[in-house]
Amino acid sequence: MGKKLFLLIFCAALFTALCGCNAKNAGPLKSLTNPHIAQYECEEATLGGENLLEKFEFIKIILIDKENLELNYKPKDGEGKSVKSNYTFDYKTRRLTAEIGILGYDLKQTTVIEKGKFTISESIGGKQLVMKFKAN
Repeated sequence: MGKKLFLLIFCAALFTALCGCNAKNAGPLKSLTNPHIAQYECEEATLGGENLLEKFEFIKIILIDKENLELNYKPKDGEGKSVKSNYTFDYKTRRLTAEIGILGYDLKQTTVIEKGKFTISESIGGKQLVMKFKAN
């Protein structure tokens, strides 16, 4: 019985290791090893107190893998757009750092992902841009 249990555990570990080679298809394994890799939807966006979300159907940031992200947004009166960029993530501090062009500005931002949420805050032209994102 002990050998069968060992063999079963060994096979499960081997299967898990093999599935972990491709993060896109890893499913639950990816969510355990890289829980920050997800799609984040903007729940609140203001610039100097003005609600920006009234002007957009959606604003999303997708962390595609361990270093690539994609920003997708669609103005209510325009076409959807997609911007790709790179990012870094510190597993100890949970700090995400990225530089990306959004709304006509280049932003370099470091934020902390906590419980599937993060906030971007930047002063632009004397006004404060605040964007709050939550993982879907």
